[in-house]
Amino acid sequence: MKKEDYETYKKDQTKGSKSRLKELIKTYSEINNKLNNENRIELDIVKKNIKETYQKEIYFTLIDEAGKPVRFNIDEKSKEYFIPIFSDIEEYEEGLRRISKLFLDKLDLKELTPDDIRKTASNDENFQGVIINPHNQNFSIDLKNL
Repeated sequence: MKKEDYETYKKDQTKGSKSRLKELIKTYSEINNKLNNENRIELDIVKKNIKETYQKEIYFTLIDEAGKPVRFNIDEKSKEYFIPIFSDIEEYEEGLRRISKLFLDKLDLKELTPDDIRKTASNDENFQGVIINPHNQNFSIDLKNL
């Protein structure tokens, strides 16, 4: 979601579902589902656009009462984890509704930039990346692509 769209949303509750990244991920998934050699070039173009757009938008995550982000551990025994992020308010609200059922704490919204995410990565060796819109698109970006 663009920062200015989020500011508009906070003022008048409009533009809550605007995200270029969400649309690119949808296109990527559609092409990937129909994949053949011809579409491989299109898929690479969309992937490049996702990487570029990721850097230009803001994201939302869920934090617990201690101010720590919700984590999805890779498996039960692992300390390695991903953070769920949401591309817009609509995706955040759906994620909050679904994910809050799994946690006892009250969960709140936290705005994140790609720089905030990279900072988390540099400060925590167990952080492996982000999962964008996990309840819907479930698109992951690992550390090397952040």
